Amino acid sequence: MARKTHRPDDILWTVNAADVEAAHSEKQDITLGAVLDTRYPRKSLVKLFEEKLIHINGHKATPKDVISEGDEIWIAMAKEKIDYEPIEMDLHILYEDDDLLIVDKPAGVTVNSKDQVSLANGVAYYFKENGIKRKVRFLNRLDRDTTGCIVIAKSGLAQSFYQQQMDDNTFEKWYMATVEGLVDVDEDSLVLPMDRSTDGIHYEVNPKGKETRTDFSVLCRHSSQPVDNSVNKSQNSVDMNQENVDIELQNVDKHGVNVDKSVHNSSKCGYTEVLVRLYTGKTHQIRVAFSHIGHPLVGDTLYGAQPTGQPFQLRAQKVVFTHMRTEERITVTA
Repeated sequence: MARKTHRPDDILWTVNAADVEAAHSEKQDITLGAVLDTRYPRKSLVKLFEEKLIHINGHKATPKDVISEGDEIWIAMAKEKIDYEPIEMDLHILYEDDDLLIVDKPAGVTVNSKDQVSLANGVAYYFKENGIKRKVRFLNRLDRDTTGCIVIAKSGLAQSFYQQQMDDNTFEKWYMATVEGLVDVDEDSLVLPMDRSTDGIHYEVNPKGKETRTDFSVLCRHSSQPVDNSVNKSQNSVDMNQENVDIELQNVDKHGVNVDKSVHNSSKCGYTEVLVRLYTGKTHQIRVAFSHIGHPLVGDTLYGAQPTGQPFQLRAQKVVFTHMRTEERITVTA
């Protein structure tokens, strides 16, 4: 049954001249559907209309309803049944608003699993304890031993909205990694086709696979010192005003070709700390890319690294995105 009262996480706004202009068409009348299409992915709105959760001036609306400047739009966020067993867990919250929750995932924990306790159970418990009656929707995935930013959408609308940003590469995902050897080049763009290997366990560069893109810049080279595990340590900050990331890769070949590992000479001694930006989201993408150029992540024995007795060195360091409601550019750092 449709609600008649607003909740704090509902979306409310007054149609303004900019909304009308953005939805302008050859037809004289501007419809609600046309205005909403300028703000949200259309597929995310279908269920909201079916459940009569979208209103104009307090009345249930349809996509074909005509609107004008000054009309009040109300999108009610539906209650949902939490889809994972709530299990208490010490979550490290990096950022939260009405639409997103971002937590710092520790090493040794899976993101979601039906067979064992995972981060999803901890998020479900957090939702339950805080009266958030929503499904747990992960917008990104991290391997068991990868630490850092995990992003959870609190609604189907938020999931579609931020997934569109990821598809458009306006939702930036930055990582810090420590790799074996001394990487010669200061920065590069690794554009490689990847697919699951025949053993079904790991992934590999394969001409028949899906194209991936992994950009990196070298932060520091170490000749022989022991690896510092600080890449997997947390130092939290949320920058609500920063318009863009503070580290950019310059002169990167945006249309790069497959990288020949011979151009990245590997040294048996030493290691290199790198800043990585993902433009695609293939499983094990960073691990496969650096292994391919002769610099597997330190401790990543699955992809050819020497055993260290510790988890491989990879941290989801930062995400940058445009806020769904305010359109501010937000940076969250783990």
